[in-house]
Amino acid sequence: MSKILALTSGKNRKENIRKVLNLIKSDLPDFSKKSNILVKPNLTAVTHTYANTAVEAIETVIEFLNENYAVKKITVADISGTAYYKKVSTWEALKNFGYDKLPQKYKNVVVETYEDAKDYIEIPIDTIVGKSRVRIVKKFQEFDYKFSVVPPKTHNFAITTLGIKNMAGFVKSEDMALIHGMRAGKEVDAPKTILDRLPDGTVSRLRRKLPAWVMDAMFLAFPDFRRSIKHIHKNILAFSKVLWPDAVIIDGLYGMEKDGPIDGIGIEHNMAIASADALKADCACARAMGINPMDVGYLYYMAQEKMGESSLENIAGEKLENIIKHYRLHGTYSAQRNWKK
Repeated sequence: MSKILALTSGKNRKENIRKVLNLIKSDLPDFSKKSNILVKPNLTAVTHTYANTAVEAIETVIEFLNENYAVKKITVADISGTAYYKKVSTWEALKNFGYDKLPQKYKNVVVETYEDAKDYIEIPIDTIVGKSRVRIVKKFQEFDYKFSVVPPKTHNFAITTLGIKNMAGFVKSEDMALIHGMRAGKEVDAPKTILDRLPDGTVSRLRRKLPAWVMDAMFLAFPDFRRSIKHIHKNILAFSKVLWPDAVIIDGLYGMEKDGPIDGIGIEHNMAIASADALKADCACARAMGINPMDVGYLYYMAQEKMGESSLENIAGEKLENIIKHYRLHGTYSAQRNWKK
């Protein structure tokens, strides 16, 4: 049977998330029989409020689980890409956003980051110069159930980043950029691109020093960028087959438009979405942002491979048309939309 797609609107973050979780409760398992539940936020930024999952959203999921089930252990974990490029620990982001206090508040909660993990699974990906691979933290396999909890954001390569793509936080930090397809990777025997020859974080630092329109113009004029956008969606598909969330919760009290996923502008959206069908949740959220989900390559490929539903069947709560807000897309969208060609 089709999984429930829960939608709600309102100006109270915790109330919104409680509503959608209760609406999908019949699709959730008995968590008292699970030994370790993952609640995965998006902490890609170190300081930018609208780039990251609000800790209140994570608290609401924890409280829902503890109030309804005898939950043994909940792990809140992520690896911050920006922290890596700034040469600091993800713990800086965790502390800046109050995540480090969660174990004090909830006795069955641990907060972790896997920047120094030793064991990985390798998966093949494509780049503009040929085949490469990325390493995924093997620890991911230990979780009995995985929640992905995210704000809706635009993206500088993949149009939008939502619950499924959020699971890239389990990709080894050094490999994260490879997913975009513009680098082959220093450890791979493949022809190198110009980005492989630059120090790690060069582009990230330039984005913070130069006006957004300058960086966008540089990328639009860069042939390798236009080639790479044909690879990123397939690469997201590839890692998602290993890093698939069991349920997605979109905390859309605020989203991010324009220069997402890190440097964009906050947009008040006042909604929440949840489903135990991750693809269904992400496709609904894309629509709520004014984006046709089949215009987003990785969502299109996942729908083609029937990894979930892309339909609006079995909606509970609010009507979709009541939560649509058209986001201003990234400055490179004119090129990003050509992933099919």
